[in-house]
Amino acid sequence: MIADSKPLNRWNYLLIFSVLILLSSNLASAPLKTVQLTTKGAVHSIVLLDKNHALAASGKEGILYLSITNPLKPRILTTATFSQHAETLILSKNKKVAFVANGSAGLDIVDLSKPKKMKLIYRFNTPSYAFSVALSPDENTLYVADNTSGVLILDISQLTRPKQIASIPSKAGSVNVLLSPSGNTLFIADQSNGVVIINVKHPAKPQYISRIKSVGQSQGITLSASNQQLYVADNIKGVNIYDISRLNAPKKIGHITTHNAFSITLNSKEKIAYIADLFKGVHVVDIKNPAKPILLRTLKTERAAEQVVLSDDNKILFISDNNKGIKIIKLH
Repeated sequence: MIADSKPLNRWNYLLIFSVLILLSSNLASAPLKTVQLTTKGAVHSIVLLDKNHALAASGKEGILYLSITNPLKPRILTTATFSQHAETLILSKNKKVAFVANGSAGLDIVDLSKPKKMKLIYRFNTPSYAFSVALSPDENTLYVADNTSGVLILDISQLTRPKQIASIPSKAGSVNVLLSPSGNTLFIADQSNGVVIINVKHPAKPQYISRIKSVGQSQGITLSASNQQLYVADNIKGVNIYDISRLNAPKKIGHITTHNAFSITLNSKEKIAYIADLFKGVHVVDIKNPAKPILLRTLKTERAAEQVVLSDDNKILFISDNNKGIKIIKLH
């Protein structure tokens, strides 16, 4: 402690406060380094394989295998053209297999052991249009959001012989599925029907728990690491935040006003949310207090932002920018 230090008067505080406001303003509007990777098809989703490579689901093209060693100089290394309706994809734990929601073609199971020579292991034809997939922790069960036919539950213990073991009907068209880390709870974005919460502890016998009503169209769903908050992109009505500590009685605790919210990505410390807002770009929101989120800035995209993927160090954003390809933004 400095013995002869003097207490700050109110003018000192006002000066410090003004400087802090100026600094935060500059941070919120500071120019960022960006690059646009143009693709032939519409990019709907991206997953990171490692710090040097990524995969992208590109409609009309298939699965793009990308080099991101220098994120601001991305390169397409190869393309798996058999998944030409690709909407979303997820990876097995060892990242040797991809499960692709391949739109009107159904579900594709893809061998990634040699990414430059991706191979189709199996195609499971679904009745409607496969939008999204979720994989159980033991990797034996796959959940496919198949639009009007609801959610299909598949036994994939044998990758070359997947079989349907159950289904969950839809009232408005299932477009997204999210599984809790335990694998016991499934959240279904069912558009105007809202978010349906299902007990899937026994996948062959799914049981209804509750439903979160939607004012607009439920599209994207994201779960906090604590499993206590659920973020729902309600498209027309923005992002709603729910306390789901009681699954049978979800409670709305916060709201983020947007134009066409499509998906939500949380940073590693869950202090910042990145909201893909279609034609409005990506909103960067302070969610340290989920009940009082604060919009920090909006990042413009070239076309329609559908999904945001954050690098492990939280320094790079990869944005699926629909028919303009992939927008990459360096935050720091």
